[in-house]
Amino acid sequence: MKRIIYSTLFLLSFVFGYDEIMLTETQMQKLGIGVTKPDFSEYYLIGPFASSLDFSNQASIKQVSPFEITISNIKKFEGDYVKKGDVICHIISDSLSNLVYEYKNTESKYQIAQNNAKKDKELFEGGVISQREYQNSYLLANELELKLKDLDSTIKQIGIDPNAQGFGYPVVAQISGILAVGPSKSAQKVEAFSPYIIITNDNSKMQANIKIPQNNASDIQKDTRVFIEDNAKKIEIGNINSVSIAIDTNTNTINATANINYKQLQAGSNIDTFILVKNPKDTITITRDVVTKFGNDSIVFVKTQNGFMPTKIEILKEINNGFLIKKDNFGLQTNLANGSIIVLKGAMSGLSFE
Repeated sequence: MKRIIYSTLFLLSFVFGYDEIMLTETQMQKLGIGVTKPDFSEYYLIGPFASSLDFSNQASIKQVSPFEITISNIKKFEGDYVKKGDVICHIISDSLSNLVYEYKNTESKYQIAQNNAKKDKELFEGGVISQREYQNSYLLANELELKLKDLDSTIKQIGIDPNAQGFGYPVVAQISGILAVGPSKSAQKVEAFSPYIIITNDNSKMQANIKIPQNNASDIQKDTRVFIEDNAKKIEIGNINSVSIAIDTNTNTINATANINYKQLQAGSNIDTFILVKNPKDTITITRDVVTKFGNDSIVFVKTQNGFMPTKIEILKEINNGFLIKKDNFGLQTNLANGSIIVLKGAMSGLSFE
């Protein structure tokens, strides 16, 4: 094979930059060097980001228990339409029985304390008892009221009717809609804080919880568009709804939620998402395969009439399979070398190649 000899030693000049590498089209083909263009689009994609899909909070409700429960009887199954108040299943648990007992006991104590506080108020206003005595009964009633509200909140979170009779406590639907998640068999155990009932009135509405690395936090804005990749094609699936301002120190990420309107996705699945962000002013994106290092400089090879001009670039950020760089003097007609650019790097040092 004919030896290609570059007679000029290409050195860095602080005034004029690097020297042009002379190369014919035929030589480019033999050496496996091609060309590609920078991306001058106003937006670019970042990602992939690990994301989990769930039903939208705006169109669904979840029922969870703060302790383990057991399903004793099933009335409705996943996919069924339920009306508000319908019994979905029955559940049992020692902790649940204790909760209901404490709720009813507190309810009785509160009614008594409330009556006592009312009577003591009348006695205080009539000058029969001191203000301190009235305050004690008033504070006790308030304390029991707060406790009762806390217990009532837990019962509503579980979704049971605490006054029902019979074996097990009936779990009732809190809204009308499709039972998206429900128990599948009797004697099934449900772990604490695991949603065992999810009802949605629009199962096409979902949300994605997206983990964004800290270095990308400033790129993500409300309403920016979200994509997935399918067979090497990017498909838009929704848009960012909210972005956390706090960092999860365990994963060094922030959490963003996105409204998803792409019906082919399933709640409960984990996917990789990409987010479309706006380029900062006077920047462009280039692919990783057009960049090489020469000393401390990041270099691309700009196609010229007679070959290639090694050109120093300023990398602002690493992005998807490439870099965000300053636009500098790059234009729409700029072509950059790709493929075997190691050959061009060698030529910069005066190497010969066969």
